[in-house]
Amino acid sequence: MARASNDGTPLMRPMFFDFPDDPICWTLEDQFMFGNDILFAPIVEMGCRSREVYLPEGYWLSYESKTEYGGGRVVSCDVPLDSVALFIRKDAEVSAALWNH
Repeated sequence: MARASNDGTPLMRPMFFDFPDDPICWTLEDQFMFGNDILFAPIVEMGCRSREVYLPEGYWLSYESKTEYGGGRVVSCDVPLDSVALFIRKDAEVSAALWNH
């Protein structure tokens, strides 16, 4: 929120905004960043209960499964009806608070 307030950076933004040197991020239309450290990948097809998510460079923690993933690859994840595919940068300040959900 501080960054958005200080320089007008949008809170929700396309993947290429934070990863401009990653060509795959320029092609993603159904996942986005929320702030600097939270990656959302919603289900966009009716009846779907899983999806593939591209994780850019770095290390990411799955909010749902509590699994750690190295970036630069696609992962498949189950997404219950009451959830969303959510990944948090491992070194993010917010990761400790969200990890204890």
